[in-house]
Amino acid sequence: MMPMTLAQYERSLTAPALCEQLRIRDLLDDVAIQTDGSFVAGYELGGLTSLYAGDEDRNRNKQALEALIRSLPERSVRMQMRFEIAEGSGDLLTRYNREQRNPSGTLQAIDREHVLTWREHDKTGLYLRHLLYAYFIWNPRIHHQSPDFEWKRKMKPSRGAGWSLAATKCIERTRREHEDLLAEFNSLMAGVEATLNTTDMSARRMTHQELFLEIKRALNPLFQDTLRFRTPGQTYIYESARSQAANVNIEDEADDYLKIGGLLYSFISLKDLPDATFPGMLRELLSMPFPLVANVEVMLPDQAKVQKQFKSRLRKMMAAQRDIHGGFRLNVDAQVAEEQLIEVLKKVISSSLKVCEASLVVGIRTSNPIHSRTHREEAERILSDRRQHVLHGLARMNGARGIAEMLAQKRLYFGSLPAMASDNKREIPQLTLHAADLLPVEVPWRGTPHSPVMLLETPERQLIPFSPFDSSLGDANMLIMAKSGGGKTFMAQMFLLMLARMNPLISILERGDSYRPLVELMGGRTIAVDLEGRETLNPWDLPPGETQPTKDKVVFLKNLTLHMIGQDRRSDDTLLDNLLSDAIARTYKRCASRFSNPIPTFNDLKEELANWRDEERIERTMDEAKLASVKLRSWTDKGVYANLFDRRTTMRLDASWLYFDVEGLSSDPQLETAMSMVIAHAVSERASGKTGQPSITVLDECWALLDSPSLAPEVVQLFRTARKRYGSVWGISQTPEDFVGTETKPREHGPGILKNATTKIIGQQQGDTSALVKYLSLNPAALREVKEFSAPQKGQSARALLVLGEKAETTQTICLVPTALDYWISTTFPSERRYRVRFLNEHRGRPLLECYEELARKFPRGLADLPPLPEEVSAKAQDFVTSG
Repeated sequence: MMPMTLAQYERSLTAPALCEQLRIRDLLDDVAIQTDGSFVAGYELGGLTSLYAGDEDRNRNKQALEALIRSLPERSVRMQMRFEIAEGSGDLLTRYNREQRNPSGTLQAIDREHVLTWREHDKTGLYLRHLLYAYFIWNPRIHHQSPDFEWKRKMKPSRGAGWSLAATKCIERTRREHEDLLAEFNSLMAGVEATLNTTDMSARRMTHQELFLEIKRALNPLFQDTLRFRTPGQTYIYESARSQAANVNIEDEADDYLKIGGLLYSFISLKDLPDATFPGMLRELLSMPFPLVANVEVMLPDQAKVQKQFKSRLRKMMAAQRDIHGGFRLNVDAQVAEEQLIEVLKKVISSSLKVCEASLVVGIRTSNPIHSRTHREEAERILSDRRQHVLHGLARMNGARGIAEMLAQKRLYFGSLPAMASDNKREIPQLTLHAADLLPVEVPWRGTPHSPVMLLETPERQLIPFSPFDSSLGDANMLIMAKSGGGKTFMAQMFLLMLARMNPLISILERGDSYRPLVELMGGRTIAVDLEGRETLNPWDLPPGETQPTKDKVVFLKNLTLHMIGQDRRSDDTLLDNLLSDAIARTYKRCASRFSNPIPTFNDLKEELANWRDEERIERTMDEAKLASVKLRSWTDKGVYANLFDRRTTMRLDASWLYFDVEGLSSDPQLETAMSMVIAHAVSERASGKTGQPSITVLDECWALLDSPSLAPEVVQLFRTARKRYGSVWGISQTPEDFVGTETKPREHGPGILKNATTKIIGQQQGDTSALVKYLSLNPAALREVKEFSAPQKGQSARALLVLGEKAETTQTICLVPTALDYWISTTFPSERRYRVRFLNEHRGRPLLECYEELARKFPRGLADLPPLPEEVSAKAQDFVTSG
């Protein structure tokens, strides 16, 4: 509690209570009623995410905003656009915790680390929220003074019956009068809503309870007050709406700040307009890194009177350039004013533009409440710094100028509160086209607020929710592209750790072992596929309960067989296709009669082809069948590949995490492709969605799969059918050309993948980026952002561009900031991988999670920025001696 001087105490006794200065009389029927009888409707706006938009999109939005201003009724409607930067993440972390559905104790422990880190950052004010609301204040008395409403003379105030301070004379209406006015106001708002929707901003009408809670939140931004408005019928003792809303006090009023609720407030108003306006000119102001309120009020005056005033001023400026004899006299000020007035009158008279009165008031405050004199001095310095930031930000707005308010602070504070706008004496006449550029409607992308499965940080200090499974997206598929060393695999593992909270079935196909530590920690199965065939997956297996193959199964086996036997110029492709389809169906039918094992293998198909009998006894058909049977010898019985393709299934696919490592097959491309086809088909059946669980299929280095004419259709089919199966397929590669090919060597299946992957994550790219424009429709602003990406900072963060579809408003730069535990689980840095393997081997008896937690405690930012450790040096020396 700060000490108070005697003079301050005496002033406080005569000062009115804060609630008496609030301009709200009542709240009902989804409107607020001001003390002068005006109706107020509030809208929560999604804003325009035009950070990466092109000039055409920005100009189109500007025209829509100008139409919104121009459509306001003259004199009677005031629009208040209130943009606020608030500290904290709100209830986002609570909603994030509700999405936890995985019973794994290991995953829950990792997730707790995430939440603890986010909460610590939240307490320090690291995260910011951008809020945007529009309020429309309609004064029915002024509205009905128009000549169009002469028939409503009874609404005009009688002589001497104007507004009074007496409570008994303030807004006494019958219920019928209120309902008539409310119906008229709602009809006006219907037109406003239609115009709002043309601006591409999502607009939602607020209820009177939401208006009440927003007023309380604006009065006390540090306290989450959820006590709802109580009507007179709900209380024993009447308490007015403004009395219920008042949850703070004005504790002090100095020359350059107000102290309210322990926070210091200061206000800056726009004094001089910029020399010229353009869309996005407020971007720097709206991206300040501290709490801020930008309150813009717009009203259309009587246009006939405005033109009359302009013409009068024009005559005066012309007269100022004449002497007493009527001759010309040089007067630079009058000459400049005359040119400006003529230009404005030309635009107003010859076009649909109107003149409006707009004001911009920026309110800034401190972040933490004051508890002592030391805190107060520090808060004053912080407030002064923030005031200078805003003043200089306004000065960089093409010549605009702002002034710090002193005497009018209290009036501007109450006028900037939600639904309380009124004449603030700071209005500047300007054309509606220029006022549209001063509306603070540009906000960063807010993610997928209804699906907070993942939380991502952004350079704007946001913590946004995102889920590829959100209903607003066409599909859940994802493409991750970055140069070698750009953090593709690391990003994929970070996403998997958060999406695993949905308890999905995760399947990973990779040439290497980057995902092995993560899968082993999650209790999944790592399947190393090699020529020894220690684990076999029979491609002929059928789902439980089925005895006959589907058409898709027959097509898959036919394509796999064609890949095995290879291409032969002497063969007839059409004949061979039909032959293999019939042979596969006959093989299933013949083996179904076997009691011991009705599921066939490729050896059964080989025997069927060797003994093929054509119904029409065509010699060519039987020759093709026997030739195919001979080519299958290396894949069946005692052939070199028989252990992988001609055995009963021994591979268990019932784990939630499956990781297929095909590095052991890289020496034989034909075998690697064939086995990848089998795995891809098994993964597709595993992700069929029959269990109701979501599924995630990760195809790392996807380009290798698309090189095969036989495997590429299977990959495309995965992407095309994932949405119906509640699945998500991730393709990971370096550039878009890896999917679509180049002009000289295109990949015909690449466009099918790009069109069926709504989410694209683009990391660091080097060299020619024309493919990003051609295939991902990135504009110059997004390309410039991608080119500025640097290599990931080991142990700290990595940046990437998140692109949803082809819209600029759903493009956002994200920052992946791992915890120390995340980093040691997912790192692919060579020295850290070697140290991790050695550390885990030395602590083989301990739980894996404890080992990773100890690594995180010892080296929270990894080893990349540290000199070689003694144990690393000794290990290298020992390896050298052993090899020598």
